[in-house]
Amino acid sequence: MIDAEAMQDAITNHRAEPLMFDGLEYARLLEPVNHYPRGSVVLPDGSVVPGYPAIGRIQSLEAGLPRQFDQPFWAEEKIDGFNVRILRWEGRVVAFSRGGFVCAFSTDRVPDFVDLAVFEAEPDLVLCTEIAGPDTPYLEGSTPRVADDVGLFVFDLMRLGQPGFVPQDEKFALMERHDLPPAPLHGRFTPADTEALGRLIRQLDAEGAEGLVLKTADGEHRAKYVAGGSCINDIRVCSEQLLDLPPEYFTNRLTRLAIFLAEHPPAERVAVERELGAALLSGLATAVDKSRREGRVGHTYRCRFRERAGAQRFIDHMQATGGRHVRFLPDTPRQEANGYWLLEFERLFDRITGTLASALAGDRQYD
Repeated sequence: MIDAEAMQDAITNHRAEPLMFDGLEYARLLEPVNHYPRGSVVLPDGSVVPGYPAIGRIQSLEAGLPRQFDQPFWAEEKIDGFNVRILRWEGRVVAFSRGGFVCAFSTDRVPDFVDLAVFEAEPDLVLCTEIAGPDTPYLEGSTPRVADDVGLFVFDLMRLGQPGFVPQDEKFALMERHDLPPAPLHGRFTPADTEALGRLIRQLDAEGAEGLVLKTADGEHRAKYVAGGSCINDIRVCSEQLLDLPPEYFTNRLTRLAIFLAEHPPAERVAVERELGAALLSGLATAVDKSRREGRVGHTYRCRFRERAGAQRFIDHMQATGGRHVRFLPDTPRQEANGYWLLEFERLFDRITGTLASALAGDRQYD
C-alpha cells in the first residue's frame, strides 16, 4: 500500500503521475516510491500493482548458467510481444502497460483470451502476460507462435499489493485450474545442463522463436537468453527506422549475435552473414523507396478491437502521447464482417524522413 500522503508527495515532486482512463483514476510511478519500482500502478485505495522488474540477460550459456544459478530452474519460452499486467478492479478488468498506463487495446481484447471468471475465484490475482502477433499496435515484428491477429500468453502471476511472484508450482496449478493460456514451457534444467539447453535454443532458433526465460522454483531468480536469429530479426524489422532508434539498439544485437555464433557455430556462417546484411539493407531500401514515393518514412500498424469505444480510447491515448508522430488512416476504425473494429495508423520516423528527403533532394551533407 501507498498511503494518500505519500502518494500526494510523490505527485507533487513529479515522482508519480495521476491519470484517468474511462472514469478510472489511478497513478503510475515515474520513480521508485516506498520500494515499489517505476511503472508500478497505484489504485484509488492505495493498492499497488507492482511494476514488472527488468530481467538480466545471460550472453553465454556455458559461462552464465553456473554463475547465475545454484539450483534447478524452468526454461520458459520468451515471446516477442509487449508486456501487460491484467487485473480486475471494482468490477472491471483492466490491463496496464509496463510503463504504468492503461492499455486500451489490451483491455479491450482480454476477454478473447481469458475466462474472466478467474477473477471471481482469485480477486487479487494479477496476470503478467505477453501480447504478440502480426497485428499489435506497438511492434513491427511478431512471433512464430501467432499466425494471425494477436495472442495472449501468461508467464507470471502476482497478487495485488504483494511483492514478488506466485511460486512456479502454484502458478502452474492456477493456470491449469483456470485454463489460462501459458507461454510455452520447455522443461526443468540444472546449471550443469548447458548441452541440453544449447540443443533447445538451437531448435527454438530454427523455429524463429526469440529465446528463453529461466526461472527458479520460487520465481524470484531469473535470467533471459535469446537466440541469434532473433537478433537478426530485430535488425530486419527496425532497420527502416535506423536513425530514429538509439545506436545501442543495433550494436547490442550485433554483439549478442557474435557471442551466440561463437557458442553455437552455424553450419554455414556465410549464409548467416548474408542474412544479416540483407536484414540491415532491406529496411533501409524500403525507407528510401517510401521517401521517393511519399516524402516520408513510417510504419503502418493494424489492430482489432471488440468494441468501437475501445478503438476510440486507443486513438485518444495515441493522439495525447504520440502527437504529430502518428497519422490515422482514412476510414478507420471500420467494422469487419467478423464484428471486430479494424484500426490502422502510421507512425512516422522523423529523423530518417528528414535525412533522406535532404539527400534525395541533392542537398550537401557533412559527415
